[in-house]
Amino acid sequence: MKKTLAVLAGLLCLMACERPRIEAPKAPSSPIPQYATFTDGLLPDITPKGWIETFLERQRSGITGHPEALSYPYNSCLWNGDITRNTESYGSDWWRYEQTAYYTDGLLKLGYLLKDSTLIEKGEAGIRYTLDNADEDGRLPHTNFTWARMWPMAVFFRAIQAYYYAHPGEPIPEALAKNFSLYSDEELSVWRNIVNIEGMLWTYDHGADSTLLGRAERLWNAGEYGDLTPEVCLADKFPIIHGVTFNEELKLPVMLYARTGDRKYLDAALKAYNTLNEQHMLPDGVNTSAERLFPNDFINSSHETCDIADHTWTLGYFLETTGDAVWADRLEKAVFNALPGAVTKDFKTLQYFSSVNQVIATGDSNHNEFFFGSTWMAYRPTHQTECCAGAVHRVMPNYASRMWMRGRSGAVVAALYGPSEITVALPSGRPCTISENTSYPFSEEIEFTLAMEKKEAFPLVLRIPGWCKDASLTVNGKPAGVELTPGTFVTLERAFRNGDKVRLSLPMEIVREHVPMGGSTFSRGPLLYAYPVPEDIEVDDKVYDNMAGKVPENPDFKCLSITPDGPWNYAVTEGEPVWKSTGAEGYPLDRDCVPGKISVPVKKIEWELWKGRFTPSVPKEPKAVSEETQWIDLVPYGATELRVSVFPELF
Repeated sequence: MKKTLAVLAGLLCLMACERPRIEAPKAPSSPIPQYATFTDGLLPDITPKGWIETFLERQRSGITGHPEALSYPYNSCLWNGDITRNTESYGSDWWRYEQTAYYTDGLLKLGYLLKDSTLIEKGEAGIRYTLDNADEDGRLPHTNFTWARMWPMAVFFRAIQAYYYAHPGEPIPEALAKNFSLYSDEELSVWRNIVNIEGMLWTYDHGADSTLLGRAERLWNAGEYGDLTPEVCLADKFPIIHGVTFNEELKLPVMLYARTGDRKYLDAALKAYNTLNEQHMLPDGVNTSAERLFPNDFINSSHETCDIADHTWTLGYFLETTGDAVWADRLEKAVFNALPGAVTKDFKTLQYFSSVNQVIATGDSNHNEFFFGSTWMAYRPTHQTECCAGAVHRVMPNYASRMWMRGRSGAVVAALYGPSEITVALPSGRPCTISENTSYPFSEEIEFTLAMEKKEAFPLVLRIPGWCKDASLTVNGKPAGVELTPGTFVTLERAFRNGDKVRLSLPMEIVREHVPMGGSTFSRGPLLYAYPVPEDIEVDDKVYDNMAGKVPENPDFKCLSITPDGPWNYAVTEGEPVWKSTGAEGYPLDRDCVPGKISVPVKKIEWELWKGRFTPSVPKEPKAVSEETQWIDLVPYGATELRVSVFPELF
């Protein structure tokens, strides 16, 4: 009997100790360029969780999954054939392919992240068509337009890149190399065509054409084309330049540095970014651009939703190349604030222009010089110019695809934080799944749990944000024994085993900051906070003259007119802001579910709509209408549509 019990106990022990069976990752890491620090390429192996998964699911049930609500050209075949013009005079021939390339990039990555076969098939169909319909010389379709003939391909490349990570081994680099070889330097240099350097360098990394690096250098160094030339990068003040074009081209010198190690490229990229940051950056983490760059003290500075997508994509290249944590901090700030601040929380409408202060959003409330008084600041599925309605789909899938990266010596890098899961191949070739359990940035705690077959040593790299002064790190409840310097990456190099738990605590403090446009902002960790202006929301069925007759083609998607339905004319006054935990659960960007608020002391001032229908500028010398001090609650910026996040100061 004792022997039988002993055998049974042994079997139970073996069952309890059985290692998990983990499917090996399908996608290899993209090669790390010689002078870079990290690389992405893990998209198929990342599974978003928690609030990020909910965000992406709302994309799927919102306009990403219902392109008919966006109207033309998203209601077309996309890149799976030829898109007919909807009018004889509508835009240039390349225009509709640029917009649908934005959309396909976001759609396909969303499909991979949610493991959604319908989205994947729709996105991949256009890529297969593009690759299968090259002409006899190898020229890919939709690249034979006048003037900006190769710009749509520069955008579509990003979808092709994602497809390759899901289908490694297909001859995609070779197809791209052949296509690039068929265009002259002059053709590749015109305007944004030069952004094809991004695809050229990726193709070079994958060994398809060793001449592409030299050609990319020659194109950028010529300084004759494009907008962000070497001379402009090094200037102390930018000329009039389109903001989206700036963000698209800003990645090129840093990418060239990653492959050559030539410091002049990195110096140019850093100088250009620093000028942008000092003169054009808004508190939500994205530069002014309506449509050109404006100084960040310009009245009611705004940015395009396209800028959110392009700025954050470029920041990812800065991060991968330099390994400097500051780029991850800035990327998080833009994605966590500017992105949700430009869409309704059901992801059924977006703004073309969004602003850090916007107390009205209607069909005629655009306060920017560009198309002044038009629909461009309204929350709508359809917009006069559709590029932002395409680019918005890219932002969160791009963020999720770069949350995890690979470093040298087999390092696994938690580059950008948020609830997720990743399966990677360890140096031995065995798989390891790391679960990141957190509601960051809405909480301070992040716990990583490892599932692996056998004990194995590998470097796990974590980031200590620059805003965090007192981070702590434990492994299985014991101090990790590594220095945690704000604004750095730290490496845990040890033998990990199944079930290990790594816990990172990132205490957040309220920060009050005076900004160039005049006024105070309040932030906590990577989140900007704003006063949610009381709203009166109505459906706007009017067909505006500037919309060329376009309306949402799905009755479940409405254009909105949102006007203020309560006071918002507050100036902050003396007194320390107070953190208030709400204890609320649910999706943290829904107004009723925000887990915490910042309470600030204010006084009402003389401040009203400009001309009765526009958001007014921040008064430099506000006049109080009451001496009574009130306390108002600020919520995360991304939980608002109408808002005040830059407050006049009254002391």
